[in-house]
Amino acid sequence: MYQIKLSRAALHEPVRGAWCRVCESCYVSREGYLDHKGFVRDHTSDFKALRQKNVDKQHLETSRLDKRLTKLTQVLTDPTAAETLNIQQQSAASKLWPVNLNGLRNQRKLLEQTVVSWEDDAKVPNCPFCKQTFTNFSLRKHHCRLCGKVVCGDTRTRCSSEVGLNVNVNVGGGKTLTEKMGEVALDVRICRECNGVLFSKRDFMEEVARKPPDQKSYETMVEFEKGIITMLPRFQKLLVTLQDSKKPPTPQQRSEASKTRKRLLDAFTQYDTAAKRIVNLPTESPAQQQLQRSIYLYSVEFLQTHMFPLKALPKILKHTKSSKLGNGHHRALGSPASIVDDASSVVSSNPEIDAEEKLLKEQLAVLEEQKFLVGEMIASAKANRKFEEIGALAQSLGELEKEIEKVEGQIKDFEKRNPVW
Repeated sequence: MYQIKLSRAALHEPVRGAWCRVCESCYVSREGYLDHKGFVRDHTSDFKALRQKNVDKQHLETSRLDKRLTKLTQVLTDPTAAETLNIQQQSAASKLWPVNLNGLRNQRKLLEQTVVSWEDDAKVPNCPFCKQTFTNFSLRKHHCRLCGKVVCGDTRTRCSSEVGLNVNVNVGGGKTLTEKMGEVALDVRICRECNGVLFSKRDFMEEVARKPPDQKSYETMVEFEKGIITMLPRFQKLLVTLQDSKKPPTPQQRSEASKTRKRLLDAFTQYDTAAKRIVNLPTESPAQQQLQRSIYLYSVEFLQTHMFPLKALPKILKHTKSSKLGNGHHRALGSPASIVDDASSVVSSNPEIDAEEKLLKEQLAVLEEQKFLVGEMIASAKANRKFEEIGALAQSLGELEKEIEKVEGQIKDFEKRNPVW
């Protein structure tokens, strides 16, 4: 029997209701049944309201500095503004020559002061950021071109620095808008605070979008792996068709199988190149080095698993050709067909033996390389005192040694069965 509190309208009322007997479905479907979340108080709206003030202030400051920077670049790249300022200076210099001589020599500074008013040098004895005392030679005063503050230019503290900008200007002389536009390089001194407000978010987005070399190589390797996995089923179907004894393959099927095999071999080569590029990249930490080695071991295992069907195709093609040759002699000679078949099988067996021996030796070389890499990983783990990884690596090394012994035994048995005369 199940009981819950119900109101007079037979609705679930856990506070003021009366205990009543109900069925299992009503008991399970009531609100709050098996509720594991507990009491929740959402402060997101309050947090957004408080944060929005700072966000709006930051956007306003960024927009203000961005407009100042745009105006500054327009003023510095506009030749008419310099000419107008030069005319004004000359007219003023005709009246007060000693006062405006410095302005005639520093037209750019006067143009920059039209964007924002500069702070008085005499009122600032120390840098507002690093608190160093200004001197006439070792630590000179500089003005930020966006806020007008007096700051130092120390390269160690980077209180201010010259930011290189490429500004598009109208150079004229072209028929189209693209031909009329040209680039002018400008160096604008900006303080640390304005630089952070203007470029911090932009630099962060560029850093997030930028991919390291190992990630690019890994993505390339994954793309080749997807292409190989997509092509392999088609190639395996072609192999089944070529091995069908009841229905001999046509020349078109053999040609298509050879072309598919060539494409797969090219993809495997590019896949192996990408994997080797990853393992040969310079590393900054042991963890990154171990990651690159693990990727390379995975690629070696992938190649070892999926390249066997490719090595079987030449043997199948030779077998089909030899069988066709044997059938032709059978129709021409009649009774001595067995001799011809035996001879053809003896002649065609040598390439198959060589291919099988080569396959075993290649497999042994791959296993030896894997053993060497795992041994290096064990040595690195011991040097870095990562004892939790040594057990798994030692187990992998033991399995590789057993597999190497097995393949070596197969090679010895193969050489006994097929001695070289």
